[in-house]
Amino acid sequence: MNESYEIGHRLIVVVSDKTAEAMREAQMAQEVTEDSFVTKIARSVFSLYGEPFAITLGKQTVALIQTIMDALDKGADLTTISYSESKKLNLIFSPGHPRENVVYAQHPANPRMYYTASSFHRQAFEHKFAEVIVLLSSLGAKEIKVEHVSGWDQEFSAGIGLTTPIQDSATVGVGKNGAENSALLFEAKLTGHDAPSIPDNLTWYPHEALWQAVATARVENGLKNFNLSLTYSDDYGLNAGFKTTIKGTGLDLGGKFEEHQSTVWKITGTFGPTSLQGRADV
Repeated sequence: MNESYEIGHRLIVVVSDKTAEAMREAQMAQEVTEDSFVTKIARSVFSLYGEPFAITLGKQTVALIQTIMDALDKGADLTTISYSESKKLNLIFSPGHPRENVVYAQHPANPRMYYTASSFHRQAFEHKFAEVIVLLSSLGAKEIKVEHVSGWDQEFSAGIGLTTPIQDSATVGVGKNGAENSALLFEAKLTGHDAPSIPDNLTWYPHEALWQAVATARVENGLKNFNLSLTYSDDYGLNAGFKTTIKGTGLDLGGKFEEHQSTVWKITGTFGPTSLQGRADV
């Protein structure tokens, strides 16, 4: 497996450099046995902050560390890293993040990318959907239809703001009305082309055998149509049990926790350049 997984933890809390240093010093300190771990932390914290902020910042830091320790005691498998460490490792967060006291979960296929625990499932699925659209577009798709089979449906698809790649897009329909289109979540018509390529740096693609088969058939044998499934079945441990473990510890999930739903969306369409007659009909 990619050595970058040695970064290596599914759930993290990012703290200030001084907080991380205080935790390390407290853990290494050789104190008399009657000293509690919190006492060790407090001594380390107050030694790191200078006046006039020592009392205020020290208390805040002790409270944060105690919160993290409480979560660990409840069974949360968390790793604490400093802001400097997160930058050194080139970790990727959403705009405005990371923030203290927030739990982040590692992307299923990219060990450097982290989402807030609350939005993990939505963002991971959205990223997977976006990638398959980019792939199909690069392979020369001229029409893409996405239909709901199970799990998240029109309400969810509208919530993640489905879009097509900017290039060559002609029309887009999301969640059309009518009984005959009740399962249709997304529809795009593109100019298409017969110069298929597989984009670099795809994240999900190496783990999706069917995507690879479609891409190979298109590039090497001129495949004209496709029918594949976008699946999201694993909750990656971010489930009701995880939510219960974190609840009451004082740690923040980053917003309202979005529950996992095992989901299958069917994606069909055709490859190749759009004919002049076809474009006139758009």
